[in-house]
Amino acid sequence: SDDPKLYANFKSPGAFGGATITDPWDALGKYQSMLQAEPYCCDMILPFQHLYVPDDHKTCQTFDFPVILSGHDHHRVDEVVEGTRLLKPGMNAVYATRLEISWQNDDNSNNAQQTPTIRAKFVKCSDWEPDPVLDDENERAYDALEPLRNTELARVPSKYEPLSSNNSRGSVCTMGTFICSLLRSSLSVTRRQRFFQVDAVLLMGGNIRGNAVHPEGSFFSLEALEAEIKDNEVIAVLPMPGWLLADGIQETHKGDPIPGWMQYDHGVVEDTSVFPPVVTHVANKTLDRDRIYRVATKIGDLTNGQSPSWTDYYKAHPESIPPKGAYINIHSELMSYFGRNLWRKLWDAMTEIIKKDAQLDEGKCYPTFRLGTLDTNGDGTVTVQEIQQALNDLLGVSTDDREPTLAEFVHTFADTTGDGVVNSQDFEQFCGEMMETYERDSWRLSHLKRSSTV
Repeated sequence: SDDPKLYANFKSPGAFGGATITDPWDALGKYQSMLQAEPYCCDMILPFQHLYVPDDHKTCQTFDFPVILSGHDHHRVDEVVEGTRLLKPGMNAVYATRLEISWQNDDNSNNAQQTPTIRAKFVKCSDWEPDPVLDDENERAYDALEPLRNTELARVPSKYEPLSSNNSRGSVCTMGTFICSLLRSSLSVTRRQRFFQVDAVLLMGGNIRGNAVHPEGSFFSLEALEAEIKDNEVIAVLPMPGWLLADGIQETHKGDPIPGWMQYDHGVVEDTSVFPPVVTHVANKTLDRDRIYRVATKIGDLTNGQSPSWTDYYKAHPESIPPKGAYINIHSELMSYFGRNLWRKLWDAMTEIIKKDAQLDEGKCYPTFRLGTLDTNGDGTVTVQEIQQALNDLLGVSTDDREPTLAEFVHTFADTTGDGVVNSQDFEQFCGEMMETYERDSWRLSHLKRSSTV
């Protein structure tokens, strides 16, 4: 689209280095006319597109190309639409399209006037040996992600295993449920004069982007978070009638894979014995179609047409849309959540040390003792580096010295005064407000024992 509003957030010179953004079908028509005429006189034009299936169908219906190679959708597509073969091999180069185009062997014929024969199939890229030079270059590129891969954010509860984002645009995947559940736990908290309750978190499958399967027993890493959710994605909490919540989810679950296929937290339940599936529970309770629920979701997804009921309702009720100042960055919210959880775990680990010390009364808090447990250089403060070390030493959390982001979020939460320093004053405040400071039970979602369930 050439709608300037779509590209208003790009800095100069603009999107794609300042390139002109044109309507894809106008561009196809322009280049088709040019390439069929002198001096090119092409026998055939093979479009490469990056559009969703409905837009690919428009190309098939508008033009007479024998075959189109397209992408964007994460699933594989091989179909014929009004005489045009549409081929989409899916994401992550798991499959490639093997395409053969041939014409009748007739020296007196004009290929441009013939209909070519199209033969194609999807093949697994792993069936071919990688080029050694490119393979080595690829490995070196991925080495840059090792610090992120080594940074453990949370253990994965057994109910979400195997943790997978495969087919997030065509099914409710465990990664989608896990991330939505984490967000719901993080947003529904009582701490430091903040009381906030969210009944459900809904994210369209196009926002769960990793298309990866993690082995059982693995942890949710910083690399996984960045692979699954773009760092600029934001959500907001808004009122949603129960009937609208249920109808919106059902509309995205009743057909072919689409970017809007709804993912939801573990408190939402569908009856999949019928088609299309029917939502029966929200917030772990029987759905009340007349109740107004507090739902966290991407605001832009409400009116993008993926759910017609949502689009119609929120265009008719713009007063229900929260202002942009109320938007919440998903990465920041989750990293803060993990930081709070890990500080709580560190506090519990220090409590266990106090219990084991015969000279200390386990009923007392001992802020100075706790400070000294983490303050390895004895300067009276706890640094990001010391928290990083404590995460590994006291909790057994996987960390990487090259990636301090998680420790920084823990440090920020421990810094109750906001002066950038964690010292005895912060420990004294935590001793006095533990019940108000921490979430009641929601922190446990990220740190269950392997045998636990949620």
